[in-house]
Amino acid sequence: MKTIILSASLFMLSLLTSVSTAQELSFTDAQVESGEALYDEFCVMCHGDNLENGRFGTPLKGFFFANRWKDRSLGELARYTWEEMPEGNGKYLNMDEYIALIAFILEANGLESGDTAMSEDFAELDTITLPFE
Repeated sequence: MKTIILSASLFMLSLLTSVSTAQELSFTDAQVESGEALYDEFCVMCHGDNLENGRFGTPLKGFFFANRWKDRSLGELARYTWEEMPEGNGKYLNMDEYIALIAFILEANGLESGDTAMSEDFAELDTITLPFE
């Protein structure tokens, strides 16, 4: 009986530890504003002026985007954007610029900015699941 109680206690402790280490999705208005300017300069030609009407790039807003990124981490989105965008020329911008672009895209998809800037650390971003359904 003591073994069962100890095992259950350790299991509960592991759940609490994993929940407490997960980060919350957050980005600032400043990141969104910077991201919008960067989008207009580097992304609009492929993804369109409203993020979903591009001639060459996939939609970055709405059902298609949400469906593609649901149940995936913010780290996956950040890593993909950093390594692959602009198409064929990844890692073209600084990491803080990619993070700003992602903040702009997330706000365009209905997420709200907050007081805490989005991290540039992939390990932290990997702990955040994108809230799309």
